[in-house]
Amino acid sequence: MLATAKAESYLRRQNLIVCLSDSAGRCHKNSNKAMLLFFDHNNNQHFDISTDELLEQQRLSPRYAQLHLRAGNRHYIKFWGDSGRPRGFFGHIKYCPTSSYNQSKYQISFNQGGIVKYKPDSAHPTGC
Repeated sequence: MLATAKAESYLRRQNLIVCLSDSAGRCHKNSNKAMLLFFDHNNNQHFDISTDELLEQQRLSPRYAQLHLRAGNRHYIKFWGDSGRPRGFFGHIKYCPTSSYNQSKYQISFNQGGIVKYKPDSAHPTGC
């Protein structure tokens, strides 16, 4: 979804938001329900069904893990339409198992250039 956000924001020349959403559909950095990709027409950094345009929604609800978005104090990632990059936005999404089997910890990181990387816990500790 991060790669799609980068491409779509640049091709359409519009800012896009990617976020984890809670059960009420609001963006929240510690949510497990869904990941949203949308045009934030009212610029409030939350998806509003009556105003915003949803491009993609991926249901998540992992059974044995928690997800955490870390992008400063923000609960979203904004991809800018003039470059397709998350300018001023960098961080990662952590996958933290809740069960005793914690070998599958990892993070998906992104930088201000829009480069997305998979980082297993063995190479880059997640801190879960």
